[in-house]
Amino acid sequence: MDDPFSLRNEILRIEGLEQSYGTLPVLKGIDLRVNKAERIVICGPSGSGKSTLIRCINGLEAFKSGTICVTDVSSGEHLTLLKDIRREVGMVFQNFNLFPHLSILENCMLAPIKVRGVKKAEARDRALYFLEKVRVLDQAQKYPGQLSGGQQQRVAIARALCMQPSIMLFDEPTSALDPEVVQEVLATMVGLAKEGMTMLCVTHEMGFAREVADRVILIDGGRIVEEAAPDQFFDSPQHERTRAFLGRVLRGHPEVV
Repeated sequence: MDDPFSLRNEILRIEGLEQSYGTLPVLKGIDLRVNKAERIVICGPSGSGKSTLIRCINGLEAFKSGTICVTDVSSGEHLTLLKDIRREVGMVFQNFNLFPHLSILENCMLAPIKVRGVKKAEARDRALYFLEKVRVLDQAQKYPGQLSGGQQQRVAIARALCMQPSIMLFDEPTSALDPEVVQEVLATMVGLAKEGMTMLCVTHEMGFAREVADRVILIDGGRIVEEAAPDQFFDSPQHERTRAFLGRVLRGHPEVV
């Protein structure tokens, strides 16, 4: 039987990933392979390790053991070649993390110039292109504090895209937003998915998972409990833990499981 996650198309490989905070284990031997243009939604109860996993991929956290390989760049627990990995991975956080003293345009230009060595004129053109793509081009000369939460998150997505990453990571990108602006951010993410961007998204937006994901993964207690296509994950989950989680999250109580 052919391996569905063949090395030919593989863009991310995680093997035996373990992380702990003091004596508290958080990730317990995570193995995951992701192909180019795949969209993976990661869900699970609060404290399950899903955000820690995303942060380890981007090198925001050192990890205890295991390996993470992005494209052809491999990192062990000492985070060797960290800069090379971060060039390939875009990250969108819960709380935007825009520089308040820089304009929206300057926020998007900064990393390509400083990290990739892109010329200023090219960085500006690239920033304007992606700001238009996420529908906030008219806000380019404003500062983050002048924008709504939904607009700021779309700017954060544009800023990550300006680095032209191989993979986009989203860590609960709608959790800090008012309910009325969640859909505008999700619509932007759906657009990226349809264009073939490789995405790993930690979220409790199950409608987004059904529409966009190639695979949905449930992490609980630092382990992958279930990994399946959306139809199977939602309609016929194999594990009782998955059924309990979905029962809670679909009733609007994702954190108490």
